Amino acid sequence: MNPFKYGCVVSGEFLCPRPELERQLKSYIQSGQNIVVHGERRMGKTSLVRHVVGSMRGIRMLYIDLYCIRTLSDFCRRVLSGLAASNENMSFLKKAMGLIHRLRPSISFDPANGSPSISIDARAAEEPESLEAVMDMIRNLASSEKLCVVFDEFQDILDLVNANVILAEMRSTIQIQQDTPYVFMGSVRNDMLGIFKNDDSPFFKSAIPFTVGSIDEDIFADFIINRFRKGGRIIDKTTAKTLISHADSVTGDVQELCEAIWETTDDDATISADDIPASLELIFSREGEAYGAAIRSLTTTQVSLLRALAATKSPRVFSEAFKESARITNTATIQKSLKRLAMKRLIYEYGGQYRFTNPFFREWLLQKM
Repeated sequence: MNPFKYGCVVSGEFLCPRPELERQLKSYIQSGQNIVVHGERRMGKTSLVRHVVGSMRGIRMLYIDLYCIRTLSDFCRRVLSGLAASNENMSFLKKAMGLIHRLRPSISFDPANGSPSISIDARAAEEPESLEAVMDMIRNLASSEKLCVVFDEFQDILDLVNANVILAEMRSTIQIQQDTPYVFMGSVRNDMLGIFKNDDSPFFKSAIPFTVGSIDEDIFADFIINRFRKGGRIIDKTTAKTLISHADSVTGDVQELCEAIWETTDDDATISADDIPASLELIFSREGEAYGAAIRSLTTTQVSLLRALAATKSPRVFSEAFKESARITNTATIQKSLKRLAMKRLIYEYGGQYRFTNPFFREWLLQKM
């Protein structure tokens, strides 16, 4: 069995430990502190938080994924889905349903595994009072059982109509729950920072910032060595660090590269940097169609800019040398194109530099375009 996993929440032996982050996060939760967890994509935020909260005795996690919500009804449904997933105690679920009777909830069970799910009246859930009912339900449940409420992809709440009003309503309920820790996670740095750092936001300074960045290189390299060893393959520390660097030290991307190397090497193999090209070809075969679709959605100028970014390490994007390599002479055109590429989540700005959201897309551009 492949000893690496990516593209999903990982736990147990598949999760690389982060002792200091785990200790700090656990301390905040135990003290009832609200936390805003931010970091770039695929850094392992969700896996870290779920691991830490799941390991704490006497605390039940209410995990709510807000990815791509578009309506208030979506929000209400996600809260109830999280509630059903966190507790199969029927008396607890019936109590919860009683607290949101205005949404006309009903419960059903998956015939395959018997797990419960709660549905609501979509029209009722679009009424302004539905948000108050759902937030009050969480508050009431937390008064009888210790909860840690986790909102994942919290920045997507900004896509709702009247987002600021919704945030203000949530904040008014959350701020009186001094013993219930709320964890807000997000992967779109600017949106998350705006919610919690802009002084006109309802959530201004309402949670302790907690950054999840790259895993310590030595810890991660040892993890990689042990995972390959578990499957009967050998890799030295220098090569493990090469893989980490090749994937820009992004946790999920490193795991993906290691998974692909496992698939393209033989049992009892000794892994080396020479195995990277074949593993990249496997990744390209899996993701190439999506890469091509991304390219087809861009203008010729935007593609030229992407190629230049891929070919230049730490580019000074407004220098004459970079303009020449991108074949773009106008600074305003570069600014506009960079903004458009960032909106499409193909690149992002970090520390004054523009980076590719997916390092393998950058490799694909270099090799295939």
